[in-house]
Amino acid sequence: MTSLLIEHPRFLLRDFAEADRAAFLAYQMDPRYLALYDFDASDVQRANELFDLFRDWSEAAPRRNFQIGIFDRSTGELCGCAGLRKSSDDAAILGIELAPAQWGRFALALDVAAALVEYGFDQLRLSTIVGDTASGNERVAKLARWFGARIIAEREGPEWMRARGFREVDWALDRAEWEAAPRRRRPQKPHGAS
Repeated sequence: MTSLLIEHPRFLLRDFAEADRAAFLAYQMDPRYLALYDFDASDVQRANELFDLFRDWSEAAPRRNFQIGIFDRSTGELCGCAGLRKSSDDAAILGIELAPAQWGRFALALDVAAALVEYGFDQLRLSTIVGDTASGNERVAKLARWFGARIIAEREGPEWMRARGFREVDWALDRAEWEAAPRRRRPQKPHGAS
């Protein structure tokens, strides 16, 4: 089994290693992160189980879920995680999460999204990439619009969204839309995947 590595001049996207657990737990337990999702500050088990799940996904054969760490290329710092989770053989759900210390780094999120979308269409041969977000998350909406994604559905979201007056918004991007996107960026070629 080959682990996933996508190289970019500023960051690396790669599978999590056990040595990354402490950094992952640190940002998952950051009070800003906990407040965003209304998570309990004493529930470190939630973050540990999530880390274990991502590691399990990286070892699955065949591999359907690619949840990887975003690492600063010059410092090695964990900046968050991102992933493509296959919902069918030709479609996947895109997710990007920056650690609270990285919030506001739109260019980083944009480049990570571009690298994963390119990987999904080129290497995984996907026909569609979808995502969902809270209606109030303007950063994600801006990111989706940047690539030419379109809104395909809106619905009442989970309690934490409703408490903030948000709805859940689904968006989609197909291969033809991506190939025609005027702002498409081509990251460096990824290495390996199982």
